[in-house]
Amino acid sequence: MITEKNETYAAAVARHQQEFNDFEGVFFAFSNEQFSKGLQTVGLNRATYPGKIQSLCGTGGFILKSRAPVLSSMFKRHEAETNQARKSEKFLFESLIYELENHEYGYTYDATEALEALGLTAADLPGGMLKKATAKALEGFDA
Repeated sequence: MITEKNETYAAAVARHQQEFNDFEGVFFAFSNEQFSKGLQTVGLNRATYPGKIQSLCGTGGFILKSRAPVLSSMFKRHEAETNQARKSEKFLFESLIYELENHEYGYTYDATEALEALGLTAADLPGGMLKKATAKALEGFDA
């Protein structure tokens, strides 16, 4: 839950990321060796894991099946918190600038990926906000 009324988008993203990083029962593996080590971190091995883990949709991530519902709940809470906070025009504006910068708007001049990251379209934004945010994202940018 966004605990501070004035939590910034960047702070919310960092807090959500930290919660995921601290979540027990998840590991990432991109080789057989990493997979074996990951299994050990969740208390399993190659002989004991069948039926006890599942893939995180082809991301290289794996989770204990018993922890999957908890992770899903956490992600739903994060989404609800962000959606609630976005009702504040200030938070929405901050989030748009953050994602424009994160998706290299200063190089591409294309806001599509930033809007997609937020699950929004230009039509979802209050009048003039996209223009103001793109201008702000370009401040100090020297390509």
